[in-house]
Amino acid sequence: MADQPQQQQQGERMKAPFPTPPPFYKHFTKDNLTSLRRLRKEAGVSTDRSHTDDGPHPDLDILSLPPELRYLIPPPPPTELTIHTFGFPRSLAAPPPTLTELPGITRLYPSHPAVLLNPQAHLISLARTQLTTFLTLIGNLSQNPAEGWEDETKNIEEVTLNMLDLVNRYRPHQARETLILAMEERVRRMRGKVEEIERLKGRVGEVMAGFQDAGSNGDEGLEGLGADARGRGDDDADDEVGRRKARQRAAWAALDETALGEGG
Repeated sequence: MADQPQQQQQGERMKAPFPTPPPFYKHFTKDNLTSLRRLRKEAGVSTDRSHTDDGPHPDLDILSLPPELRYLIPPPPPTELTIHTFGFPRSLAAPPPTLTELPGITRLYPSHPAVLLNPQAHLISLARTQLTTFLTLIGNLSQNPAEGWEDETKNIEEVTLNMLDLVNRYRPHQARETLILAMEERVRRMRGKVEEIERLKGRVGEVMAGFQDAGSNGDEGLEGLGADARGRGDDDADDEVGRRKARQRAAWAALDETALGEGG
């Protein structure tokens, strides 16, 4: 009976389309992140990682933290530029070798500069050659597993290296084209902003013209208002005229500020 829940869990794992994530993902919670920030602040550890120096960044001692906070501190970046793949050391600083530097490898595509600007057709041709050679290798191995594989394996290696070399030679052109597209997109956005500013400028001009017409009509109304208000007293009329002029000056100042802000 004790083994039944375990068997059910194993059955559920087998049915899952993807493997379950590592259990320490449960430690990445808002409460734990808040606690880690508080401990860093108390210890005087800076959380700014915007600098680009390659030196180690000081952080809290992992062993002094609770278990639920230890996984929140990232490991230090690697200091060595050498990695091991399939048991062989490889340098990350060294540029990839070209076909001329590889012994026994023949160039299978033309060396014309136009090929480097448009390598799609040659890459497709090399890919088809690679698939055909692989099928030939499978056929030879099905008939004679002990022999008949060395030549085809060498051909597959040669075709693959040619494809990698052609792609690497195309990357500078690809980077330039990407930069050109980014600059064209930026110019398009800037033109859109200029058109929007011109449109807002026209609207502000229309509003200012409307206020100017209203101001001229308002001055005529103010003269009539002053004549009619003499019966109520000159002080009340002067106060009302002053308030209206103050509102008009504030409206003009707001329009001027808006026009200057949109123009900048």
